[in-house]
Amino acid sequence: MSPLWQEFLLSVAIGTIAGGVTNAIAVWMLFHPYERKWGFHGAIPKNKARLAKSIGRTVGEKLLTPKDLLDELHRAGFRDTLDTRLGAFIQGALEVERGPLRELLPPAVIGEVERTLAGLGPAVGERVAQYTQTPAFEQRVREALARLRGELGARPVSEVLTASRRQELAAQAAQLATELIEESRRAEDRSAAARLGDAVMRLAGEERTKAFIERGVAEALGRAGTRTWGDVLDAVGEDVVVRWVLEAARAPRAEQLVSEAAGKGALALLDRPIGRPARFLADDASARLAAVAGPALWGWLERELPRFVEQLDIPAMVERKVLGFSTARIEEIIRGVTQRELTMIVNLGYVLGAVIGVLSFLGRRLVGA
Repeated sequence: MSPLWQEFLLSVAIGTIAGGVTNAIAVWMLFHPYERKWGFHGAIPKNKARLAKSIGRTVGEKLLTPKDLLDELHRAGFRDTLDTRLGAFIQGALEVERGPLRELLPPAVIGEVERTLAGLGPAVGERVAQYTQTPAFEQRVREALARLRGELGARPVSEVLTASRRQELAAQAAQLATELIEESRRAEDRSAAARLGDAVMRLAGEERTKAFIERGVAEALGRAGTRTWGDVLDAVGEDVVVRWVLEAARAPRAEQLVSEAAGKGALALLDRPIGRPARFLADDASARLAAVAGPALWGWLERELPRFVEQLDIPAMVERKVLGFSTARIEEIIRGVTQRELTMIVNLGYVLGAVIGVLSFLGRRLVGA
């Protein structure tokens, strides 16, 4: 081979290697070294924070705006899916037979609900006891007594107070009377007559006292059976009846009974089957409710989505996510998208190097000539 061709091939080879290797090193130095070493630091690792901030700002301000999200939801058929799912949910909620809450809720939730309902009884009892102390409650009692007089005033007592009912009321009255007497014994400011009555009751015995009261109440109710309710109320007097009701309602025992009833009633709801809620509604209630709920929910979503997006702070979320990636992971992501272009850059370096080698050879020959 002649020296001329040797010089030509050497110039082309040197240019090709220089161009390709230079571009390969440039591409490599985009990512390496990951940490600063010997004064060198990869361009992307060095500017990782700036890159993350730029990506976050671009995604949050340009790619995921509220309008873009709404447009994408429209294109994806989200509204049709929402209407379908919402209709199925309403249908299932209203038309399916359901058992008691105790069977539907998880045990942990049931335990918490029971603890909450357990405190409901005392709270209700306290509120009712406070209300009975107000003038409004006394006014309600007088109004109720007036209505009762108007509805039952001309009716015989015997229509309501049958023999069995008289006996039952007498037993309840005797039990309540003995409880009230027992509570009054604890008062420190009792009169001498009250203390003497206590001594007599202790001698007679609680059961005998209760039987005596029950018999007396039964006889009184029996005598009242021949009268009308209006006659009974007139004989007793409105003020006396009101005072009896107020004393009974304001007694500590009344608050206790209300507390127990409210607590038991609330707990009983857990064991009561729910059944099919739609039985209380019109026949087409489920379909009409689904037809109205879909557009309403979609309109709410359109109004509230910008606020949700603002609260999410998407740029900061994306920035934190990118900063959480390792440099190797970022290189993997970028190379996964641009590897073909990066390889083309290296190959183009070889080609341009070869061209420069040819031009360099020709330039030397022209200068030498």
